[in-house]
Amino acid sequence: MKKSIVILSIVALMLLVAMPVMAMGLAEDMQAAGYVLPGQEEVKEESWLENAADYIKALYDKSSKQNPAPRTTADYEVYDHIEVKGQAFDIAWSTDTEYVKVEPKENHVVLINIDEAAPEETLYNLTAVVSDANGQSITLTMPKTLPQGSSDPSMEEIVLAAYKLGDGEALPKAVRLTGVVTDIPTVYSDQYKNITVNIQVGAMADNIIQCYRLSGEGCADLKVGDVITVEGEVKNYKGTIEFNKPTLVGFGDIPDQSAVLEKAFLLADGEAMKGTQVIVGTIESIPSAYSEKYGNITVNIIPTGDTRVVQAYRLTGGAELAVGDTITIIGAIKNYKGTIEFDKGCRYVSADMYRSVKTLLKAYELEDGKALDGARQVTGTIVSIPSAYSEQYGNITVNIQVGGLDDLIIQCYRLSGGSELAIGDTITVSGNIKNYKGTIEFDKNCTYTK
Repeated sequence: MKKSIVILSIVALMLLVAMPVMAMGLAEDMQAAGYVLPGQEEVKEESWLENAADYIKALYDKSSKQNPAPRTTADYEVYDHIEVKGQAFDIAWSTDTEYVKVEPKENHVVLINIDEAAPEETLYNLTAVVSDANGQSITLTMPKTLPQGSSDPSMEEIVLAAYKLGDGEALPKAVRLTGVVTDIPTVYSDQYKNITVNIQVGAMADNIIQCYRLSGEGCADLKVGDVITVEGEVKNYKGTIEFNKPTLVGFGDIPDQSAVLEKAFLLADGEAMKGTQVIVGTIESIPSAYSEKYGNITVNIIPTGDTRVVQAYRLTGGAELAVGDTITIIGAIKNYKGTIEFDKGCRYVSADMYRSVKTLLKAYELEDGKALDGARQVTGTIVSIPSAYSEQYGNITVNIQVGGLDDLIIQCYRLSGGSELAIGDTITVSGNIKNYKGTIEFDKNCTYTK
């Protein structure tokens, strides 16, 4: 009997020792099978690196299903070092386009420098490599869109860029636009000295710009039909494209010529700007009077909105020009021994042809089959009528010329109406401009005012 009791005691002791081992093996088998045991939910150690990566993504990745590649319309800043609950992490930034540069600054700030004159709209990736102290890393890729830019954008290009803004976004810098007042949502307030008006730029009736709380001299007198020039920040406010508390520059067309002038006055002696330039200004002096023999004149002008002098050297024609006249000059600009000048052979038209010339020069850069974005407007004189007015179709095809620029003829194809039009008439044509097999033309259904 005593012997049996001893044996049973030994067996019981062995079971007590074996059970935890067996239980441990069972737990491992269950976990391997994917089961979570009670009390095991918090066993996994928190990943500080993943937390840091999530934080960076939340901070800088604004993409969504509706907007998978947000537009970056201006330079922006990111950080190359962060700390999460005492843990330090470095972030290495890069992009996959030459038009967006990564430029380190002080205090762990990195500037993402976008090219505001990018030649085309570009989808790019902003990449962040987040690393911890142990050398482990996580790579984040954030898709973004760089809009097409311009160093000297037309007003139409500015308006179209504004209409691509997402809610809450703004153009990268203040802009200046000239337009016709189409309506006045909020009348002038004597208390706040401002007014809200809507304007139409050129032919862009489908792209109205609101001037919210417009202030400045003359605002109290504004009425529908006035042509005004406005300057300020343009943004998308809950779907409304608007100037945000802009300034009334004045009545009429007062262009911003800073893009051309800044480049011109940075030229070194002997250097020249690329392409044909256009400047409108007032004649300040006439260094060389009109020559009957050579058919030219040299004048100095003060560009509208500026104080510096630009010379128009041996300007073609000009027998009637006098100090005080405002004209538009077209030609090549260079620095000749310190003088910023239009080179000889430059030409001129009246001041009110400035916008039309700028539009035509853009149009003549088009490749066959390409078109300018958005509706455009050109004022010119009818020089020929390739297709007479058709009673059946109610249209006419005419060719118009801006001033004496006979190398910049534009055809108005199937111009709506026009039964009364004749060679010599001056008209303003609105519509879409394209290059059709080498012919620069307004597309069919263009309209006109006389």
